[in-house]
Amino acid sequence: MSLLLVAVVRDDHVDGALNALNEANHRATVLHSMGGFLRQDNSTLLVAIEDHQEAEVIDIFEKTCMGEEVEIPLVLLERLKDWRASVVQHAGATIFVVPLKGIVRT
Repeated sequence: MSLLLVAVVRDDHVDGALNALNEANHRATVLHSMGGFLRQDNSTLLVAIEDHQEAEVIDIFEKTCMGEEVEIPLVLLERLKDWRASVVQHAGATIFVVPLKGIVRT
C-alpha cells in the first residue's frame, strides 16, 4: 500500500529534513505554510512512500526536526498583565500519515 506523509515542519528544520530525505532517495514537495498555536512560518512537506518505508521516513524527521521549549508571546494568550513567562513544548514536525490508492508519476 502507498502512504502520503504530510509533515508540517518548523522552517528552521526544513533544510536538514530535505537533505536527509534526498540522501535516502525520498522525494518531497514543499509547500510554505503558517499556522499553529504560535502562528509561526512552517513548511509542509508531502512525501509519497510505500508502507514499508514509513518507519525510515519518520525516523528521518525525528532526527532532523527536534522539538524545543518556546516561550509564548504575551499577546497570544492575552497575557499582557501576566509578568511570568509561559513556556510550551513546540514540536519540530507534526506528521500525518494518510493511506493512498496509489502513486502515479508522469
